[in-house]
Amino acid sequence: MGAELAETAASAAPGSGVLLVLLGMAAVTYLTRAAGLYLISRVSPTQRVEAFLRHVPASILVAIVIPSLAQGGLAERSAAGITALVAILTRNLIAALIAGVLAVVALRAII
Repeated sequence: MGAELAETAASAAPGSGVLLVLLGMAAVTYLTRAAGLYLISRVSPTQRVEAFLRHVPASILVAIVIPSLAQGGLAERSAAGITALVAILTRNLIAALIAGVLAVVALRAII
C-alpha cells in the first residue's frame, strides 16, 4: 500500500504536490479549529476565562490597527478618527467599516 502510494505520487504531475500540501494544510487548520470548539464545548469556563475570551477579538484588532496607524500618514490617522467617531455615534460596526474605507480612500486622493 505504501509503495503504491509512493509510486503514484512519483508519477503524478508536478502540481499535484502543491495540491497535497494545500489539502494537508486545510485539514490541519480544520482540525485545530474543530478541536478548540470541541474542547470548549466540554468545559464550562470560569467568569475570568469568559471575560478574557470576550476581549480577544478587540485585542487582536488593536494589535493589527495600531502598527498601521504608527506607520501611516495623515490620511490614515484621520480615517481612523472618522471610523472611531462613526462607531461611537452609530454603534454599528459595518457602518464604521464602510466609513473608514471610504474616508481613507478619499483622504489619500485629497492629501
